[in-house]
Amino acid sequence: MRWNDHPEPPVTRGEGLRALLLDDDEYALEFLRALLTDRYPGLEVETRLEPTSEGEHDLYFLDDDFEGVRLAGELARRIRKERPGAIILAMSASLDALTLKELLAAGCNGVCDKKVSSDLPEMLRTLDRCLDELEAQRSARPEGMLHTFRELFQEWNRRLEDQGQDRGSGTPS
Repeated sequence: MRWNDHPEPPVTRGEGLRALLLDDDEYALEFLRALLTDRYPGLEVETRLEPTSEGEHDLYFLDDDFEGVRLAGELARRIRKERPGAIILAMSASLDALTLKELLAAGCNGVCDKKVSSDLPEMLRTLDRCLDELEAQRSARPEGMLHTFRELFQEWNRRLEDQGQDRGSGTPS
């Protein structure tokens, strides 16, 4: 067996990604933090009781209602402007059609109705798909970048052959 025949180790979901959870309910924050860290062991999770989105995060969970004031739409617009590739999920205990429309228009990737028990599993499935996409974007190699010694040697040989052909034809290299 050669050194490069070994399969790559499994990737821990969420590895290297940072999440920010915003909710004025500390019990909701703790529940969501525990749920996310259990499901995505590599995810770094920060919680805040205040509606502030400062900092570099890849994933945002926004409660819509902060002490009677709907703020998730405003927060989502600000986050989307500053972090266009971020995943933004909003949660609301008083979700209606108008609020749903506003949150999606503000840039949320998904919205969860806290009163509907089936929304949480669906939100997690949506999050799985979003994280898969985010991790795929991060792991995609930049164009022109070589990943293996074999590719490097093949590229060197191709360049040497091209130089030899250029010299043989009298074309300066």
